[in-house]
Amino acid sequence: MGWKAYYKVDEAYFKDLYEKAERWGDMDSYMFTVQGEEHYGAGKVGTNPTTWIQSPKIQHYTGKTRVRIKYYLWANAGATGKASIGIIFYKNDETSKDESGYDLHGATHTISEAPSVNTGEPHEMVVEQESNRITWSVDGEKLGEATLEAPLTSFKLAVAINEVSGDQIGIIITEVTAEYYDFIEDMVNQLMSVMNILVWVFLSVSIILMIVKAFKPTKKAAPA
Repeated sequence: MGWKAYYKVDEAYFKDLYEKAERWGDMDSYMFTVQGEEHYGAGKVGTNPTTWIQSPKIQHYTGKTRVRIKYYLWANAGATGKASIGIIFYKNDETSKDESGYDLHGATHTISEAPSVNTGEPHEMVVEQESNRITWSVDGEKLGEATLEAPLTSFKLAVAINEVSGDQIGIIITEVTAEYYDFIEDMVNQLMSVMNILVWVFLSVSIILMIVKAFKPTKKAAPA
């Protein structure tokens, strides 16, 4: 209640990019199979470490916001290593830094045991923001928080291959949803809930009074 999506890309969008052999920002588009089911996304998979590979800029709304990123950690059979995913906020054309001077926040996944078959492991990162303070989590586990320089006008997602051995690893993003919190709608919904409760209270009181009145004995005139 109150959350409204203002930006969303999903597997249908990435499928279109893949079929057109187009990139999403600097990220490659992919088709991959997990347990016999085809999936589409964008990111970076390879046999060598990379710098941060970035998405296009995405508008950021003022107020309370939330960004949800669904992605797969990919590893070919026999591969080990580390891959990372993060978010970079911008204040107009400059990156917005935190108290320690960092402008990228996210998570690193480690593949310490090589899979016997090509494997895609699903994850979700959620980044919540209010008053320029962000918190981020992966699969429900909070990883950190930071206060960024204002104003936050846009953001990019980024992926990187940190270490790799044996064969290809990487991260492929399959869905991104950016939302803002509609406080007015939330207030209206809360007000309507209160009104509904009050209506039922008034009806209940009226019914009780009618029942009491119906059973109340009437006075009889005294005999002459």
